[in-house]
Amino acid sequence: MRYWWALAALACLSGTAAFADTPIQQVRDGTDPLEVECGNLALMVRPPADPACVFQSSVERLSERGWSLVEAAPDMPDAPAADMPEAAGTAISGAYSPGPFAVGASLDFFTDPSRPFDAWGRAYKNAEYLAMLDRIDASGQRATVPVMTYYPAVPGEGTVERAAFHPAPLLRASEGARSTLLDLYAGNEDLARGNRMMAEPSLQYQSYSGAQPADGRFPLVVMIHGLGGGLTTWNSAAEYLASHGYVVAALAYTSDSISSPVFEDPDSPFASEADLGEAYRLRAEAPFLTVFSNIMSMMYGYEEYSSLAGLPDPSTLSARPGGGVEAGRMMGNLFEQRLDDLRLVIASMESLDGPEERCRDELGQRGKMCGVLEGMIDTDSVGVMGHSIGSMTSQAALEFVPEVDTAVGFNNGMPKRWEPYGGLPGLGLDPPAGVPKDVMLVIGSDDFFIYRVFSEIHLRWYEEAGGDIDDTYPLPSERARPSAANPQPVATSAYERAQAAKVLLTFRDQGHGNATDDVPGAHEPGSVTTGTRVPLGPGAPPEQYTALTWMADEGGYVHMPHQMRNYFVTAWFDWQLKGDDSARQAVLDHPFEGAASLVSEGLGP
Repeated sequence: MRYWWALAALACLSGTAAFADTPIQQVRDGTDPLEVECGNLALMVRPPADPACVFQSSVERLSERGWSLVEAAPDMPDAPAADMPEAAGTAISGAYSPGPFAVGASLDFFTDPSRPFDAWGRAYKNAEYLAMLDRIDASGQRATVPVMTYYPAVPGEGTVERAAFHPAPLLRASEGARSTLLDLYAGNEDLARGNRMMAEPSLQYQSYSGAQPADGRFPLVVMIHGLGGGLTTWNSAAEYLASHGYVVAALAYTSDSISSPVFEDPDSPFASEADLGEAYRLRAEAPFLTVFSNIMSMMYGYEEYSSLAGLPDPSTLSARPGGGVEAGRMMGNLFEQRLDDLRLVIASMESLDGPEERCRDELGQRGKMCGVLEGMIDTDSVGVMGHSIGSMTSQAALEFVPEVDTAVGFNNGMPKRWEPYGGLPGLGLDPPAGVPKDVMLVIGSDDFFIYRVFSEIHLRWYEEAGGDIDDTYPLPSERARPSAANPQPVATSAYERAQAAKVLLTFRDQGHGNATDDVPGAHEPGSVTTGTRVPLGPGAPPEQYTALTWMADEGGYVHMPHQMRNYFVTAWFDWQLKGDDSARQAVLDHPFEGAASLVSEGLGP
């Protein structure tokens, strides 16, 4: 199976690659495989003629597997620059060091027999995908959510050797085997290779399968990926947070994960009778062939394939009356399904926390951790954390999932029009109302992806095409143009509407995915990552910049986006879910003056 093209699309959408379209789409459009455009990545071809856009550091490894290098990546060094900035001593590199626990990990599949496999896809995805849904429904497969659970475990002797994308090594577990990339995909090597830009499935993490659980009762944090993300999105964050005394559930959404191992469930009735290669191909295509193409169709009547890397000339577009409302309804329905899956995960965690016999009655074969995590999971203290569309899902959860107490959202505010239930006109709800519980929003100073979606497609283009801006942005605060003080107006609007304690945190020199594990370069120590500046004036050309990524410290290199992420997330949840008031102060008195800016309300002085 060929999943490399989907990851190339993900890299392109995150702003880290600059080629015009995915390799597979370029070939489908008639481009010779040897002439595929890869922008700042290297072009390689696997016999007989499969092109891929990869990082220069992957060239040697792929060459050993029989791939041929066509064109090297231009001026993109894999080694750190000689003048790489140094971390400011232990104030940064040692901030929020790993916790006192080793980390155990287990992959489970939770199902909801009351819901179809993919109700949102049934309404919005393409005909080829719908034909597959017919086969899935006929097999009896129902809504399924793969979940990787990370939990505090008993430490053994020493620490894990430092994994490239971790700021610091965690403690070894007293028993069990190091988990790997392959474990995230239940043994499916094709899915595993399709992530991490074809990283080896044997790539090791810092958690342990079969680790002995630590004594204690720990808050639950559910980690949510964005459009096209998956189980790798938050792996290092999940392990780090578990080392500080949390049970963490990282899920892969059936509706829009690019590589959810949804059919690797040993009880899957569909997997036993289907061509899984074709099924996974269709699922991987679905997020990109659906969300953006549907938005362009609904808002502009543009019916051709579209991704953010291959959009039409906006001067050729005409707005469809009510198109913004229709697109908002589609996204609201997506969040409804995502919230249903979130509820399923929380309910399943409640089952795992209960007595073994009751847990097995409720979860059946899928509850393989029944009895193992009994009494460990405090489902009365629940936080959620998400990236991009996952950030929006987290914000919606504060409003519509009563079990959720607090949220952290990375790289997105929730547009009012996209809120499930409340974002559409005529429902009698107060439009300015925001999330009613404590929230921390983290954005990048130069998130070109968000700029393109919200400031261009949903604002400037729609206005210039003759559309009614109330169809897309009913709130004046969402219509502001980006500025240095307000780089993401939709996120700022969501922050301003929030009704409880709240933080708006900006990571400087950061794009859309830098805080996740999916961003290229996060697992290559010393690698250099470029991004595109958000234009701050009419007609200002996009400019390239070097993102703040790796910094030198006494232990080697620190990946600063992850270091900052781990610091703020741990402090936030320690305050919110464990009641540690010193952690509240740690949010305010952070050591990252040169890397982050923060505004807050309701946190005290």
